[in-house]
Amino acid sequence: MAKSKETNVPLISALVFFVLTTIAFGVMWYLSFSEMETHVNAKKTAEKDLAGVRSSKDEAERLARVYRIYLGIAKDDDVTVIESESKAGDKIASELKQINDAMAAKMVTSVDKEQKESKDFVEKRLATMNDAALREYVTGQKLNESIAKFLTFWQVDNSGKANKPPSTGLLDQIAGFKNRGEAYSAAEKERDSLRAQITLLAAEIKAYKALEGQFKTEIDQMPAKIADQSKQAKEAAEKAKTDYETASKAASASNSDLTNKLAAAERELTLNKKKIESDNDEIKRLNASAARKENEQSYDEPLGKIVRKVPNSENVFEANVGSSSGVRVGFRFQVLPYDFPEKGYKSRVLNFREYNEKERKFENVPRFKPKGAVEVIEVVNERLSRVRYEPDPDGKDDPIRDGIIGGDLLYSDVKNGGPLHVALVGIFDVNGDGKDDISSLIRDLTQMGISVDAYFDLQKRAWVGQLTERTRTVVVGYFPQNAIGDANRDDKTKLIGLMTKAVGDAQQKGAKSVDLADFFTRNGYRYRLNVSESKINQAAIPYLSGVGTGMELTPPAP
Repeated sequence: MAKSKETNVPLISALVFFVLTTIAFGVMWYLSFSEMETHVNAKKTAEKDLAGVRSSKDEAERLARVYRIYLGIAKDDDVTVIESESKAGDKIASELKQINDAMAAKMVTSVDKEQKESKDFVEKRLATMNDAALREYVTGQKLNESIAKFLTFWQVDNSGKANKPPSTGLLDQIAGFKNRGEAYSAAEKERDSLRAQITLLAAEIKAYKALEGQFKTEIDQMPAKIADQSKQAKEAAEKAKTDYETASKAASASNSDLTNKLAAAERELTLNKKKIESDNDEIKRLNASAARKENEQSYDEPLGKIVRKVPNSENVFEANVGSSSGVRVGFRFQVLPYDFPEKGYKSRVLNFREYNEKERKFENVPRFKPKGAVEVIEVVNERLSRVRYEPDPDGKDDPIRDGIIGGDLLYSDVKNGGPLHVALVGIFDVNGDGKDDISSLIRDLTQMGISVDAYFDLQKRAWVGQLTERTRTVVVGYFPQNAIGDANRDDKTKLIGLMTKAVGDAQQKGAKSVDLADFFTRNGYRYRLNVSESKINQAAIPYLSGVGTGMELTPPAP
């Protein structure tokens, strides 16, 4: 039994210690949370007081700005801040109203004193003036206007919002008001002038009364004169009516005759337009025929030929032209079949189906079609180069008919390493995107061994560069197409005339004109064949005055 009591003593002690410890920790946590809550409340109170202090500071600064502006000693952004922060019924408007009310009370007291002191002076000046209006003008109006102007230079509007801050302040107003003595003198002088005007007016009234009798006599005679003039006007109107009817009948007959003549002229114009279009088509046909004849003579001597296709390559071939012929990387050649010299030019003239914008239909168009074009990508030695085939951008290459094989002939106008000297006139849209590509074309031709001595700048409408005795060819590009009803017809006509004259200038220098299609084809330059008239006109728009601006072009090296 005694052993059992001894066993419970430690347990009881532990229990008592746990209870006491729990109580102690509870008291500590309570005191800790109470102190934290006190600090939080104190922080909130301090923040609230700080907000109030800041608000008071802002309000004091705002009022200080108002007083500085009112006095006319505004700093930096005073006017901007007050103008942006001003609201109806705010402290700014309230303070401004108090200032104006106080100033008005002070000014009335001051003016009353000033008027009392100068009463004798004013009464003496008015002793000889009996007109009450003049007395009010001199004694009251001028003074009241000065006071009103002085008191209203910055007011509050009907909505209770301060008006826009003035450009001058109270100090400026005082400086101006100090000269009131001069204002009184000016008012006196004005009064004397007014009296002189009244005297002059009385004399004029007297003269008017003298004329009144004369006017009365003429007024009495006026009815008879009016009746006579009315009769004459009626007779003139009747005569004019008769003349108008006679002239109207004659004009109607003449108009009918003119209408018949106009109809006949319109019919003749229509016939002439059709004839012009027919003549234009015939000119194009003759030009194409002449170009074909010229081309038939230009393919008489190939510069080299394709040796073979480079194994395991795509569109790369070997050609028997090298450094001994002046060939360098970037040169291009037209490729024709090995039997072309025997078969001739006509063997490569094919019909292409293209859309005619004027006729709005597809038609067959004969064009000279080489097998392809190649560009030199590597000069191997004196008699061997590697060239890469360039596909037709229009996608009109036939793999069977146009496939390049060994023995095919190479042609180019650039012989013995060039350079070939040319001039450019016209629009050169080589990819059919409606933009003039003359800048990139000049770079491409230079790389091909073709020197562009000069080109006709369509924006400046003048030659850039210089035509010399070495310029043997003028390459003629596209001309803008004119149409009836075109808003730019006159400007296009003028531009076409200048381009035609530029071609003539080059021809007079000894250059032979060649169409861009023939020139590009002969020299292996790939371009889009079927550029539409709408794209050509689109490319011409920047060169028409009042429509757009042209391109900035870098003049070619001479």
